[in-house]
Amino acid sequence: MKIGINLLHFSRERFGGAEQYLKNLIRELADQDGLTLFLFLKRDRNIFPDHPRIEKVVLRDYRNSSLIYEAIQQRRLDLWFCPLHSSYVPDIPVPTVVTIHDVLHTFYPEFVPGGLEENNRYYQKFQASFNAVITVSQFSRTAIIERLHIPQEKVHAIYLDAPEPFHASLDEKMRAEIKAKYQLPDHYALYPASFSQHKNHLTLMKALLILRDRYHERIPLVLSGYWEESNPAYQAVIHFIKDHALEEQVKIVGYIPEKEMPYLYLNCTFLVFPSLHEGFGIPLVEAMNTSTPIVCSYAGSIPEVAEDAALLFNPQNPEEIALKMLKGLDPKTRIELIKKGTERARAFSWEKCAQETLHVFRSVLPGS
Repeated sequence: MKIGINLLHFSRERFGGAEQYLKNLIRELADQDGLTLFLFLKRDRNIFPDHPRIEKVVLRDYRNSSLIYEAIQQRRLDLWFCPLHSSYVPDIPVPTVVTIHDVLHTFYPEFVPGGLEENNRYYQKFQASFNAVITVSQFSRTAIIERLHIPQEKVHAIYLDAPEPFHASLDEKMRAEIKAKYQLPDHYALYPASFSQHKNHLTLMKALLILRDRYHERIPLVLSGYWEESNPAYQAVIHFIKDHALEEQVKIVGYIPEKEMPYLYLNCTFLVFPSLHEGFGIPLVEAMNTSTPIVCSYAGSIPEVAEDAALLFNPQNPEEIALKMLKGLDPKTRIELIKKGTERARAFSWEKCAQETLHVFRSVLPGS
């Protein structure tokens, strides 16, 4: 099977969940017998592996649809796969499968450029051409069916996994080096997330104030994730920290290279994850793979992914967040959460993700 993978709108240099999905899924698909992958890119990307079953098709004039059609025909592709939002191309002459990670715009339109109507119109324009839709949780599957009105038989939920470094052997020397490199405190809560409004950093900050002022407990917090100085969500966090004298308690380390990220978990007390909405939530599985207790929101797909391996809270209630963080300090609770997380981690595998994705691909081919 010859599969064209539309990465023409892929531009991020620093990884989030969607980028991890691309890198790990493509790596696993390339190892499947009988497949050839054609990566359509606007410029070469070295994050994708060199592999005898991978060919990179660089189209610098990537907005010219005729060049895409010509490349599809020249390579006699069997399938067109769009794993990124807002990357659809009209009138593709072969079956099309897309990935929709979430429909955040239908829950919090104020957080998404274009809001509800513009984004809905975009999906309405293209969705008739989708032979199948892949998403990353049953929660997102239900939302896509109900809110985008895509027939349920077309929508398939396939779980993700933690990035490759979280499955590698980790050593104590590197753990100490990372702790020193980023000047991490001895004990801290970790929140790895981009500074987007739905990530809900400010409510977490309010929980820290409650812990400090009402319960006399100062839990250090480490925030990792890509940010830009001009980002309003980032600026709001910075102002809150200054206004409430949290500079000594909250440390922003920014983007962390992928190979170093597991050590932020190994050094922490627990993962705190107050997001208002997730299609999946890869940090939950990262925590499970590093024996890190999880204290997290019950919004979106989060309780589906975490199941009983987490302390759940209402992400809009800072008092509740504070109390669950206090409970996350209890040694007995931590041991129970680690045990359950280790068991839950077995449900997630990039190999399984690739195999289930390939099953969807085959199901839309003529004669299937």
